[in-house]
Amino acid sequence: MADDLIQVRFVHIAGIALFLILFWQAELCAHAAGSVFEKDGDIYLIQSAQDMRTLALLVNGNKEVEPDVPAHNASYRLTRDIDLSPYCTGETGWEPIGCGCEEGEDETCVREFNGTFDGGNHVVTGLYINLPGGEDQGLFGTRSYLPEGQESAEYQDSGRTVIKNLYIKDCDITGGLNVGGVMGGMEITSGLGNGGDLLIENCHVTGKIVGFDSAGGITGAVSAVENCSFTGTVKAYENAGGIAGIAYYIRGCAVYAMVEGGFDQLGGDAGGIGGVAVCVRDSYMTGAVTGTDNIGGITGRGSCLTGCYARAEVTGDDYTGELLGRSQHFPLEKVSLPEGASSNVEIRNCLTAGEDITDLQIFLDGAEEAGLDVWYCVDDYAWPILAWETESRFGYTVTVTVQEGDSLWKIAGAVYGDGHFSKQIYEQNRERIGENASLLKAGTELEITVNASQADYAAKRDIWEQEKEFLAVGRKRGIARAQLKRFYRRLLTDDLWNGVVCDERKRQINDWAIADLDGNGQKDMVVMAGEGRVLVPGEIGLYFNGEPAYVLKDEAAYYEDNFAFGGGFWYAPWMADIDNGGSQELLFEVFNGGNGGPGGRDICLFRHVGNEWVDCLEELPNDYGERGDSEVGLRVSVTCIGVNRYEAYCPYLDERIEFDGRNSREIEENEYGRAGGANVRGFFGFECVSYQGKNALQCREYLSGEGGNAHGVGEAVFFLVWDEDGVCRVADWRVEGWID
Repeated sequence: MADDLIQVRFVHIAGIALFLILFWQAELCAHAAGSVFEKDGDIYLIQSAQDMRTLALLVNGNKEVEPDVPAHNASYRLTRDIDLSPYCTGETGWEPIGCGCEEGEDETCVREFNGTFDGGNHVVTGLYINLPGGEDQGLFGTRSYLPEGQESAEYQDSGRTVIKNLYIKDCDITGGLNVGGVMGGMEITSGLGNGGDLLIENCHVTGKIVGFDSAGGITGAVSAVENCSFTGTVKAYENAGGIAGIAYYIRGCAVYAMVEGGFDQLGGDAGGIGGVAVCVRDSYMTGAVTGTDNIGGITGRGSCLTGCYARAEVTGDDYTGELLGRSQHFPLEKVSLPEGASSNVEIRNCLTAGEDITDLQIFLDGAEEAGLDVWYCVDDYAWPILAWETESRFGYTVTVTVQEGDSLWKIAGAVYGDGHFSKQIYEQNRERIGENASLLKAGTELEITVNASQADYAAKRDIWEQEKEFLAVGRKRGIARAQLKRFYRRLLTDDLWNGVVCDERKRQINDWAIADLDGNGQKDMVVMAGEGRVLVPGEIGLYFNGEPAYVLKDEAAYYEDNFAFGGGFWYAPWMADIDNGGSQELLFEVFNGGNGGPGGRDICLFRHVGNEWVDCLEELPNDYGERGDSEVGLRVSVTCIGVNRYEAYCPYLDERIEFDGRNSREIEENEYGRAGGANVRGFFGFECVSYQGKNALQCREYLSGEGGNAHGVGEAVFFLVWDEDGVCRVADWRVEGWID
């Protein structure tokens, strides 16, 4: 294998099929006069999986995102977590954003992605690609290559492509040349000097990456990668790396993986961080690296390693090392490396699995002397992690070496801030510890995975009190303990406690309900979390079976709609196709009171449309009054027309019903026309009933006397139906008087 970086050639993906042409005509022409996506200043917002797919079609079709703005050259931001599985169907799966142009196409054709993409720290799931012979395979494909000396006024922003703040969970990607979770890669010889460069920062991937040449957990070939992580497996014939197959510069990255380079006793250049990486700084790898030639715990071939460590099983034939397989000086006269990077052969302040645990302090001191605040250590006998990992949505893993006199409770207290997590540590390390959790052997290394919310909130010692309350309430509701524990672990895993803090109050569970909401035989959960018990920011999340949590209401609703997250559910949430439209509606009422706060209820009605839950509360009849849009009802008033005789009047229908009832006290003849009592709160007591062969929504309303008040008189019962046009109407009503 040549000593210099491999010259990578382009082989372009096949042209666009007829159905895509039809797509442009039917969908994109409508946007000819405006932007395809909503905008925030100069940033185009990607708000769904469909938007991400549209972005791929725009870039790969050499289209504009709005007049005079090429899609490949613009800036984008993801606004929410998305699932790409609906667009990863068929044998090949996802079509990367930036597929490259075919040979012979007009030189003005640009099908590469040269812009910027900010993931907004959101998670992409469902990414699947199976194209063993395909180049540049990943969520993104490749960027433009400008030959040496070429200046291009058309692509004024092509000097740097930036992808940042993105999480990709459980991807499965198979390709040929340049394969990675975030981006397949770039023409590596274009470098930083003459062809632009590719920077990937704060991106995190879990899953499986398989390629032939230049495959990495983050990318196949790149200029620079910073503050990224990968968990999973990477395999390639040559140039296989936990972060990148080939890279000039990698800094602040973490890998928990198995990396394999070379097949059938051939190939090689495999490393825990990079297959071939000129300079690697402040990074680490735990797991295994295997291959034939040029195999290293950090990089297979490289020049400069600074502040790195590898705790990996490294096996290979020729040129194999715990840190570096084969040292090599790379001639990079035309490449401008970032500040602090070097192509000189040098290894400084690095550790391997064979180092004594006491050398950790020397390692950390070396980082401090260099003025780098990059490492974090949960305790004196835990291997350091990168400081940014404590804020990662995927959490992090620490390696703890058991000392004499240690117990799992003590270790859990050091790592999580609470000894209750000792059971979790044992389950993660059962094979290393043995059947008796109390018999810990000094020197045993424990791998402990810490979720971001666990690390943050366990230290505050309130999370276990909430679990006790959660289990106690669940037992009273007749729910099995194992099921309760499983749902609570979901809340932990999904970072329920992360979010806006109001007046420095910690988020807590205000109420929850577990039931088979969608009628498929599996239990679901709706949970309300707030920063306190009264009127506070928070969110309401929906957990269906094993699907990711769906946020129905969030902090924005509190601030924009005065929606309250305090109190709890007035009635348990339930689902039904109440409008006979073929999809389920979800309905619940939220109680606004608690701890002396203002009382009242907010009604929530959502319709399931595709993968979205759409708020459809406005469909219900309403007479808002003073409490806002969530107050729905018909404001039936009551007049006393005789002893224990009343007349209910519904102005919405302009109908009257007489009924018998008894007030909380005897009404004298001269008091006719008066009634008094509690404030009216609109609709309540919802049920799905059958009305004339169709589903209908039955709801109740307290009867209100003159002045808007009533007490101890009765209730009006309404039957709401949806007509063929989807309009909700009052089909019938009756009055139920309260008689002592």
